[in-house]
Amino acid sequence: VKVTLLNFMITQVGLQDQLLNIVVEKERPDLAEEKARLVEGENKEQLEVTENKILDVLSSSQGNILEDEAAVQVPNSFPRLLYR
Repeated sequence: VKVTLLNFMITQVGLQDQLLNIVVEKERPDLAEEKARLVEGENKEQLEVTENKILDVLSSSQGNILEDEAAVQVPNSFPRLLYR
């Protein structure tokens, strides 16, 4: 039996980032728009790399993919995509 644990803990740094984003959106919407464009560009590139790796693993996997430990770990090996 395999169990995956998700941690939904809120951190002080995360709350500070959210508050900073809200302040920037109100005070300097031009900077908020520029950040959104930059983040979107980075996410698109990283998403393409991630999709290609997952497709490679899926195409080379044999049998039940959930029993292939390397395939199950693939999503964890990629950096988190940035958020706005």
